[in-house]
Amino acid sequence: MRERKRGSARIPRSPLPVVLLLWLGLNGNALASAAQAGSSELPTVTCESCHGNRDFLVGKGTPGQEAALYVSDSILMDTVHRDLDCAGCHPGPAAGYPHEAVISSRCQTCHESEGRDWDASVHALNVIDSGDAPTCASCHGAHTVYASDDRRSPTYPLNVATLCARCHADPSIINTYFNTEGEAQARVAVEQYHETVHGVALESAGLVISATCNDCHESHKVLPAESPDSSVNHANVVKTCGTCHVGVLETYEEGSAHGQAYRTGTRSPEGHLAPTCVDCHSAHSIVEADEPKWFLGVVEECGKCHQQVYETYFSTYHGQVTQLGFELTAKCSDCHTPHNMRPATDLESTVHPLNLVTTCAKCHPRANQNFVRYYTHGDVSDRERYPILFWSWLLMTTLLVSVWSFFGLHSALWLTRLTIERVRRRGEGHDT
Repeated sequence: MRERKRGSARIPRSPLPVVLLLWLGLNGNALASAAQAGSSELPTVTCESCHGNRDFLVGKGTPGQEAALYVSDSILMDTVHRDLDCAGCHPGPAAGYPHEAVISSRCQTCHESEGRDWDASVHALNVIDSGDAPTCASCHGAHTVYASDDRRSPTYPLNVATLCARCHADPSIINTYFNTEGEAQARVAVEQYHETVHGVALESAGLVISATCNDCHESHKVLPAESPDSSVNHANVVKTCGTCHVGVLETYEEGSAHGQAYRTGTRSPEGHLAPTCVDCHSAHSIVEADEPKWFLGVVEECGKCHQQVYETYFSTYHGQVTQLGFELTAKCSDCHTPHNMRPATDLESTVHPLNLVTTCAKCHPRANQNFVRYYTHGDVSDRERYPILFWSWLLMTTLLVSVWSFFGLHSALWLTRLTIERVRRRGEGHDT
């Protein structure tokens, strides 16, 4: 093609081409730079073109893997990660296809606090050692990540127990990690939870404010009770339960003898630490305080620490009727209150001498000062504190032993005489 001479060019009559030529002359360098820059950038990767195409994913793995690879924009747009690009979690595939099958970054990149807690948890250790513990995606999902207040989320209060049960009700997990005598409670924790006051309120009544697994064990920093940092450790469990039971916590800490001993670390004469919520109510088998199961078991719970008064209780009318299975008889909590139990020397104690008539009148409306002279924990072996009981017991015991000994000896001598007499008569030829 021959090049035209500049002077032979004809100027067109229309002014529009002239304007275009002038514009191109002025902006030609800018256009050239933009074109050059555009050619050096990576092409935009549209993940949905592959991961939103089921036909393309056929043959890329097992049916389960193919289902996991299918991630359309419509799925992501309904989650809490709707504003994130795929490359935010999968930086490798941003370079284009083909790419490695699994390329992802840690969730801790964005969720730093949660990541630190999980790193310190028993779950993180098991992921490293055995690889069978839950990870972020195990609990929250990989792509369908919803807020914890979304009914579809596995971490929604009504779904948490089912989520944790995937491992903690799995026989293979239970038999591997909870196979000692001290871990017997952990083996049935999920099964028992569904029958507790917390489980029934959550699952039967739908009360999402009822305690579930993560409320007690935390969501990410899950540690065994033996760990000092565990939310269910003896040093922390009162605060954990008090998150919901605020009024009970205040009563326990401010007034009760148990709360004061707990705060100061004082032990009982038998060496027991101060009881906490789970010592009296248990951890995973909590029942309502008005159920017969609770009434029949509360004395046994108190007796674990108060062995002496436990034994004397069953020497009384209240204790003997309780042994027969009647739950309406006075138990420890009826007289000493459930949480505000104070020493008998405390003026605010329900068992202080000035308050006994009021306390007993709850069951015995006609109670008076003579009525409350009844020894609720009288110990017949304690001569100094209960001299009347001691001497009465000694007198009656001596009388009974003497009478039974006398008649026993009399019967033995009488039987001996009869035997001798019968032998003698037979020797003389008598039949009888």
